Amino acid sequence: MPNEINPAEPVGPQARLEAELFRLESHRREIWILIAFLIGVLVLGGLSLLFPQSFWHLNVLEIKISPQLFFLLMMGLVIVVFIMLKREVTIQKLRLQNLRQTLAAQSESSASMLDPLTGVFNRKVLRELLQSEIARAERSDRPLGLIMCDLNNFKQLNDRYGHLMGDYVLAQFAGALKTCVRGSDYIVRYGGDEFLLILPETDEKGAEIVRNRITTKVEEWDRHHRVGDFPITVSVGGYHHVVGQSAEQDVAEADARMYAEKQRQHAQGGPTNGTAPAG
Repeated sequence: MPNEINPAEPVGPQARLEAELFRLESHRREIWILIAFLIGVLVLGGLSLLFPQSFWHLNVLEIKISPQLFFLLMMGLVIVVFIMLKREVTIQKLRLQNLRQTLAAQSESSASMLDPLTGVFNRKVLRELLQSEIARAERSDRPLGLIMCDLNNFKQLNDRYGHLMGDYVLAQFAGALKTCVRGSDYIVRYGGDEFLLILPETDEKGAEIVRNRITTKVEEWDRHHRVGDFPITVSVGGYHHVVGQSAEQDVAEADARMYAEKQRQHAQGGPTNGTAPAG
């Protein structure tokens, strides 16, 4: 069951940002109150030096200021502090407005890059992401791994139990994939029930670890959450970028290895953990 949201707490990054800025603004007000107090002390100290006969008598502090002068001094101090606080509040409002606009723009940009069902990257950004990682891998002479994943028996499950159940399984599968990779890796929904993992700085040994994690996670999920009588397994194909190849060639190679693994599983009558060797 999804975690329940406490309505008393701010929800989402924008709400948390506003709460943080509110706390920051309250803290700054406290600082300005302290500054106002210090200004008052300095003003009185300065007056005592300029007009010692009005403040000191036989080394004893005696403040002798007419009520009118004292009132004017206090009013001046209040006005100065009020102007400074008003200026600070105006600056904070402008900062908050700019941050809201920036956050909204970032949210729109992120939303256009993500698949709404699974929360992973969509295919529209695949070429840009992969080309960027290819250039980085070739520049630094580091390995770049790709893994293509495809759910077995998904079409039969989708046809029998409907798209809502199919969407649920896809979302669960994407969640399982997220637990198998690092924060620096990318998961892209390539199409339907196919997902492509881009693994920067990952050699064949590292990619094999990820592949084993994926098959284990899917087996565990199917064991505890099987839908009807359709066992959900996964076919996994791994490939490593070769210098000079394009993003399209890399994806095609990973897809071909995934398809070969699917055919091998079908011929053997069940899934295995191995995949075709990476190129």
